[in-house]
Amino acid sequence: MDLSYTPEEEAFRTRVRTWLEKNVPTPGSLKTLDQMRAWQRKLHAAGFLGAAWPKEYGGAGLSEMQQAILNEELARVRAPGVVNAMAIWWVGPAIMRYGTDEQKKRFIPKILTADEIWATGYSEPSSGSDMAAAKTRAVRDGDVYVVNGQKIWTTYAHISDWYFVLVRTSTEGPKWAGLSLLLIDMKSPGIEIRPIRQIDGGSEFNEVFMTDVRVPVGNLLGKEGQGWEVVSSALVNERTGIAGSVRFDQTLDWLTTTVRDRGRAADPRVRQQVAELATKAAIVRYSGLRTLTDSLRGRMNPHLSAAMKLVTTQLTQEFSETAMEVLGPWAALMDDPHAPSNGRWARQWLGDRAMTIAGGTSEVQRNIVAQRILGLPREKMRA
Repeated sequence: MDLSYTPEEEAFRTRVRTWLEKNVPTPGSLKTLDQMRAWQRKLHAAGFLGAAWPKEYGGAGLSEMQQAILNEELARVRAPGVVNAMAIWWVGPAIMRYGTDEQKKRFIPKILTADEIWATGYSEPSSGSDMAAAKTRAVRDGDVYVVNGQKIWTTYAHISDWYFVLVRTSTEGPKWAGLSLLLIDMKSPGIEIRPIRQIDGGSEFNEVFMTDVRVPVGNLLGKEGQGWEVVSSALVNERTGIAGSVRFDQTLDWLTTTVRDRGRAADPRVRQQVAELATKAAIVRYSGLRTLTDSLRGRMNPHLSAAMKLVTTQLTQEFSETAMEVLGPWAALMDDPHAPSNGRWARQWLGDRAMTIAGGTSEVQRNIVAQRILGLPREKMRA
């Protein structure tokens, strides 16, 4: 593995760094949807969003290495994420891979500019992590599908314009074989969105009820019965996005600052905990670089995204758990003027509970690693 950069790559890093010094928002300054859209549009206008996407779809057409350098620099300055991250991570790539020319021209540009925000509808109340058991039905009626069903844990449904939805179009054959993927306008009659109050006090998750929602056949992504393939591909991108969005350099800085501020830096047990987390963070970083090298050389195993997602989300929880232990009784304060760090660790600790569930539970990721990477056989159920 060569960890050096070419002169051209260093020049690109300098260009990114110079732009960020002048344009990155101050932490916590993006409070409204309009402000978040504006930040995304600014990144896009500078050529730093959808950086590796083809130019014909509004991307910057940068190399994979330039994308990696861009991600490093965004993390270094603690730049805020973008409001349409899910669409950029996996909805857009899925449309580029499986969509018609008309769908690509219609949807891709507005994803990058945040003119249209997307939500993803996979999970259902009775299915858990078993997406193949989806029961939301889409019945063909002439030139439309009539959709009935319920989705849950739909992030940002309350602010989204479009819905990337896994539906059942057939009950014949294996349960995964009858699934299809529809692109649904969230303003369609028959859609009801109910925000879910979360443990951290937020409501970014929602239930979505669909009653006789009529969706044009032209909004089918791929072919009927191809939904499982489309979603499996999208999940690889989602897991990669989740793993890549975790910034352990930042988190380690925050943790060490908390340890010093609370007067715990001399505690040998705390020092050992922080050292172990720093070591794990370094392992994750270099594993990511190895994965990047494999991708650049065309030997990438797509299922490595499951391994990276598994490790990073568990480590994320370890960081917040350690911080809460360091804070002691003060950790219970969140929305209180006396809360350490304005309650940031308490909110992160609560929010991190979802990390090992989003994009597929850790149990699902372990099965993928065992079967698709290590080649272990499936365990047969005993009678």
